[in-house]
Amino acid sequence: MNKKLIEYLIIATVIILILYGCYSLIDYQSNGYQFRMVNATDSMNISCPSSSAYSVSGDTVEFRNGLNSFYNMDVSKLNSSDGKVKNILNQYSKFHKSGTLDLKNETCYVLTVELEDDKGFNYHSMIISVDSFDKDSLSFNKEATVYLFDGNNREFVVDTVYGSQVVI
Repeated sequence: MNKKLIEYLIIATVIILILYGCYSLIDYQSNGYQFRMVNATDSMNISCPSSSAYSVSGDTVEFRNGLNSFYNMDVSKLNSSDGKVKNILNQYSKFHKSGTLDLKNETCYVLTVELEDDKGFNYHSMIISVDSFDKDSLSFNKEATVYLFDGNNREFVVDTVYGSQVVI
């Protein structure tokens, strides 16, 4: 009788483990962190962690996360003649290894550069209109709106750029 009892316990344990595994797969979320879309201004919808608080100061949206400073980020709507934009373009033109220039879609470039700024952010990504920017000479053809994402983790900044919606 002890052999039958042990067999039933093993079968019951296997069934419980299978059910728990199925529940875990159904409940699992791929990023492991809850994100939400924030309608920060009339021209910016930004994907950010649910635990991040944000404040709008002029054309800059500041995201601060009390749980993890990894998710701190500033998003600014700038003019192409702004000093920050020129500084980042200058950094990229001198040191191509510290950044990348990619195409986001048919209308925008994404320029990402590693450069420490006065707020302590090390990574900066800009969304630039294809119509107003010459990627070969790294210069603007005409005045344009540029969105600048500043943060401390390259992957987080770039993911936020690609996950956000802005009006150029």
